Amino acid sequence: METFRIFAGGDLSIFLEQHRGALRGEIQNEDKNKLLNVNEEDYVTYLVEKYRVDPLLIDFENVSVSSEEKMIPAEWFSARFNVEPGKRYPRQVITYHLPFSGTSELLRLKASTRLMWSRDVVSSSSSISFDVISWHDDAIRIKKEAEHDLKAIATQCGYINADVKAFNESIRTTTRQLIQARKQQHLKQSNLLAKLGVPIRKAASVSETFAVPVIRKKVAIKPVASDAPFNPDPVLDESVYREILRICRDAGREMERLPNVYAGKKEETLRDHFIMVLSPHFESVTGETFNKAGKTDIVIRHDKANVFVAECKYWHGAKSLHNAIDQILSYLTWRDSKAAILCFVRTRDFSEVLQQIPIVLSAHAFFKRNQPQADEAWFNSDFSLPTDVSRAIRLAVLCFHFPPLN
Repeated sequence: METFRIFAGGDLSIFLEQHRGALRGEIQNEDKNKLLNVNEEDYVTYLVEKYRVDPLLIDFENVSVSSEEKMIPAEWFSARFNVEPGKRYPRQVITYHLPFSGTSELLRLKASTRLMWSRDVVSSSSSISFDVISWHDDAIRIKKEAEHDLKAIATQCGYINADVKAFNESIRTTTRQLIQARKQQHLKQSNLLAKLGVPIRKAASVSETFAVPVIRKKVAIKPVASDAPFNPDPVLDESVYREILRICRDAGREMERLPNVYAGKKEETLRDHFIMVLSPHFESVTGETFNKAGKTDIVIRHDKANVFVAECKYWHGAKSLHNAIDQILSYLTWRDSKAAILCFVRTRDFSEVLQQIPIVLSAHAFFKRNQPQADEAWFNSDFSLPTDVSRAIRLAVLCFHFPPLN
């Protein structure tokens, strides 16, 4: 139990900046090859969970009171009481108990906006309490004083949480920027060393794997990453990937409007139509072209490996979609490869299938996370490679409706 002046200590802004500084320091001190090899999205999520600040939640619905007679210093009494300085006198004390959860340090700090008010409270790990002295044996006066303090605590708590919310909302962007800046710094240093033309030593102190840190109250598992020398993989630019998907989406919508032409066609025929639409939009300057590979897939290759794969598949339920994902993952080896499944739905209830797609995706063994949907029939997700969980794959599923004609 500790007694302190509530919301009257140090500045919350300094506390939050210290959190930001600790985050910056962890990224700055991370092993170079692990930082370059780690799945960036997983690492961002880990750091955000570690360094976010839990807001202060005070349970005003479950306030309780207790009563005790305490010896009160004479100096606390008003002039109307006949007391002698230096002595103590018994008075009934009503104690209000407020359960809380969240970051307890926030109880001591001052928000950027605050009331010019504070009072002594006693804090445990899960509750705070304050006393109201019964000077006049008047329940109405006691209640009025307590309600004033409860209202002030609630207001101050709201100000604190507004600052915490702003910090938490910014921390993901801040984390990503710090990681990317540090990675760029490492890559520049590696390029400089490579230009020296002499062998580069590996530091003897570098550990072989990430340790899983113990984080109080938060279960944030640090993603595993290799400390092998980082070799950059070719990556299909995100804007190009989005443009490919947009063209596929628009082409598929046109096909939906011509059911007499496309209904009943085999997957290979539909695949060829998409290749025909895509090819005029992209000029190969680095050996990347749209190709046929196998019966139904569309690929972009670089250095004999695939950086983009699309599969054309009819919807036959969850198992068929999982099989298509397995097939796509088996084709890819690069970090940050891109992929798509162009899914043709022949059932009449198209909306029912659309409701199933995100559930089926999240049930796959190598699913990582959902990304924002582009529209109601365009789903975006992240997957990991079965051979290397640190390598993230962006997968889009675009659904098109080809119901029976009769």
